[in-house]
Amino acid sequence: MALPDLVLMGRAAGAFGVKGEVKLTSFAQDDSIFKRVELIYAGSEPGAAKPLTILGARRHSGRLLLRLKEIATREQAAALGGAWVYLRVEDLDPLGEDEYYWFQLKGAQVLTAGGRLLGRVKAVTDAGAQELLVVSAPQKPELLVPVVDDIVKEIAPEQGRVVIDPPPGLLECQGWEEEE
Repeated sequence: MALPDLVLMGRAAGAFGVKGEVKLTSFAQDDSIFKRVELIYAGSEPGAAKPLTILGARRHSGRLLLRLKEIATREQAAALGGAWVYLRVEDLDPLGEDEYYWFQLKGAQVLTAGGRLLGRVKAVTDAGAQELLVVSAPQKPELLVPVVDDIVKEIAPEQGRVVIDPPPGLLECQGWEEEE
């Protein structure tokens, strides 16, 4: 049986209590998604992830605690510690206009407004004040691009493209050549 398309949404952090609850470090912007979905998938990578049925989810001391049908003891919950936790793409909340999920940008080409190909999005991360695109290219240091309107001019996940207009110094201070 083929696995559905999965998106990384957290990491199991071991057992809580004696009844087999699993501590989860959630990567979701809104943890309530774990209260709405029926299944998570847990494993070392998406291809090895096993489905687990959610019976309940609650917050405790900054972590999410999950009760899972297949996990009944503290030992079973502890054994899940360190596993990556995934959700099915179809379980994610619908997006509004001009919204995207970070995973949709992975691998997208990053071009300047002048058409220069800088590289591809390796990751998107939260820097607190704004998101950052982590751009990689062969034989270049990673480039960090703040996702702000003055710099990022177009985000088109469906076309696999991000267009930026880097201000003077953004490329150079990170070891890249200035745009011609």
